[in-house]
Amino acid sequence: MVSGPGPVVALRVRPGVDPMPWLRELWRRGTTVLLAADAMPDTARAGMMAAAGTSEEIDAASVPIASSDGTPLRAADHPDAAGVLVSTSGSSGTPRLVELSLAALVSSAERGATAVPFGPGDTWHASLAPHHVGGLMLHVRAAVLGGAVRHAPLPRTWAEVDGCTHVSLVAAQLARLLEDPAGPPRTLKAVMLGGGPSPAMLRRAALSRGLPLFVTYGMTESASQVATCRPAMADADTLAGPPIPGVRIEADSVAADGTGELTVDGPVLARAIIDGGRRLALTRPHRTRDAGFIDALGRIHVVGRLDAVINSGGRKVHPESIERTLCSVAGVRAACVVGVAHPRWGQRPVAFVDAAEAAAAAIDRALRAVHPPHEMPDAILRMPDDEAGAMKPSRARLAARLAAGERFDAFS
Repeated sequence: MVSGPGPVVALRVRPGVDPMPWLRELWRRGTTVLLAADAMPDTARAGMMAAAGTSEEIDAASVPIASSDGTPLRAADHPDAAGVLVSTSGSSGTPRLVELSLAALVSSAERGATAVPFGPGDTWHASLAPHHVGGLMLHVRAAVLGGAVRHAPLPRTWAEVDGCTHVSLVAAQLARLLEDPAGPPRTLKAVMLGGGPSPAMLRRAALSRGLPLFVTYGMTESASQVATCRPAMADADTLAGPPIPGVRIEADSVAADGTGELTVDGPVLARAIIDGGRRLALTRPHRTRDAGFIDALGRIHVVGRLDAVINSGGRKVHPESIERTLCSVAGVRAACVVGVAHPRWGQRPVAFVDAAEAAAAAIDRALRAVHPPHEMPDAILRMPDDEAGAMKPSRARLAARLAAGERFDAFS
């Protein structure tokens, strides 16, 4: 059992079902709500509930509850204990629970709206899973700011987004949508691009199509968004933009290459982390394990994950740097680079790509034009269908599959 600020109840949620009526009711009672994916295996969900210290479970779909009366969600109207527990694996693949107060969620919605305006009359296309912080925050923003949410699957064409004013995408999704000759609907006010690296070439292509693009950087521990790049900014692959109001981001222990570990502080931070059954207060400022720097304009640049660095012959390789180069090639929809064991060099990079066959020659030229030999992937493999169809490919899963000896087709 993990002692926390109040009672914990698990809420089973799924895409297409609005979790907010039950969330508002449970928050009114001063409850911390563990968001559990309905599709999660029973044993995994039971383990997560045990770690959170609860045996009580509610299904947001099967148990009826009255909808909200439309009153804006305010943290001050609820007990301090109200909040959520959200699962996150980070890049290591090891699940943890992040405890976010309702005050942090509301603060994130209000502060984020200064960078990406959202309010009455707006509709956010909600394809993100509600048990992750990105999907949860779509509903929180609507409840706090007065907009609406439209439940829909991951968009494959612009027609599926028609009528919405806002949509959240990762780079691979945006790349696929840019292949749609129909073009974006006129209703769009904001395309929020996040979830990992996005090459400047992709951003420029989106802006050339008239997309109102907002690049965002955030994490579960900060209730999602902490920095946002406005549409006119597309000048660097690493650019995440300035911090949102009230959030302080700094680079700590800057290395010779000018990058340091990014730290985050502000009212959007989580209360605690539950890891291995222990509840640990979040240290402030929060060390993100992201390498980055702050430019002369005060804008945040994210280079890559410190715990994803590949050590090859004593040299450090950021897989995100290779991924950005791969994704800058026309025809490449997504890329994921992992480190594999090597008897001489310790580790070597291997790349997975979801790309058109015609991109093969251009990929080789692009890599050789930018990267020194120690950063060149030892192999370029075809992205497996289950990862290509996901929201974004998982470095942890792909690395584990390679380590287990699974064979993948070479991309040629």
